[in-house]
Amino acid sequence: MNKEGIAGTFVIVYIGSLDETSNSYRRFMSLKKMGHETTGIDIDPFIYGNIFTRFHHHLNFGPGISKLNKKVVEVIKEKEPDLLWVDNKPFLTASTLKTIRNKWPKIKIIDLITDDATGKLRYAWRLCLSTAKLYDCHFVQRSVNVPELKKAGARRVEMCYRSYDPAFHRPITLSGEDYEKYHTSVGFIGTYESSREEFIVHLINNNIPVSITGNDWPNGKHWKIIKPFYKGPSVYGEAYIKSINGMDIALHFLRHGNRDEQDSRTFEIPACGAFMIAEKSDLHLSLFQDGKEAVFFDTKEMLLEKVNQYLQKTDERKQIAANALERCRQSGYSHEERLKKVLKNIFEYK
Repeated sequence: MNKEGIAGTFVIVYIGSLDETSNSYRRFMSLKKMGHETTGIDIDPFIYGNIFTRFHHHLNFGPGISKLNKKVVEVIKEKEPDLLWVDNKPFLTASTLKTIRNKWPKIKIIDLITDDATGKLRYAWRLCLSTAKLYDCHFVQRSVNVPELKKAGARRVEMCYRSYDPAFHRPITLSGEDYEKYHTSVGFIGTYESSREEFIVHLINNNIPVSITGNDWPNGKHWKIIKPFYKGPSVYGEAYIKSINGMDIALHFLRHGNRDEQDSRTFEIPACGAFMIAEKSDLHLSLFQDGKEAVFFDTKEMLLEKVNQYLQKTDERKQIAANALERCRQSGYSHEERLKKVLKNIFEYK
């Protein structure tokens, strides 16, 4: 275990998806790059990709969860870490957490939650809510989660917003075939939601062709209008970076079903050096200066006006995008800077 305090490095056991396309994997790798002795336990082989997936994910029950919990205790026994870090949905049972508490009482146990654990899909977060009191701290994305998790018994709940990986989310220059494939005047990447569809259809009906990439769009109410502009399901890895870099204007809608005030693309789009027109929220306005680092809208009419305005202002778009990239760098929006604050919060808390 670490004996040097917050200035030193820590022994961490990290539980989450370690799929290389996931943000949880990038946070895991950021901790390793920061010098912490970090052992990862990938939940994916235990929870997903088998006949029990629906039970595991929605009911928090099944053989994979039992195997995962056994693995966690084995790794804890071997590593005796300073910190047990759960990334997003915890599949740890009360029995496992109590065992860790009893046998290794000095270990800090935290959960960094990126989804809406206390929202409309809270039924799929049974283990998180029933074991909330057994964690030292939960870090959440939404202000509404704070009182709701405390009501479920959480000891501490702190805010920690999304972030980006500078080694991955970055500006690139598209040329040749990539430019032909990815360049578009106006683009959106994201899963279907009816409110998103309404905004995009309004643009299309007013002669703004919007390139759309993401899941579930063919099931939408206005699919016949959307279909000619649909590029396909979600993209990952370099295809994701090239898609963002190929947009003159990158649209960004919040996910209302998740009660989002910001999300990953809030930071990933500017970090790629792309010009962002995003849905307005008080938090968005605090993260980027409207008209100088990003442009925000709250009605279909305002979105259409802003898109038409900035399609004609190439130099201004580029300057705003450059300002946003610099804001990301200077304001500590990277994974590493966010995670430093989490560690400081945990180990310096009195």
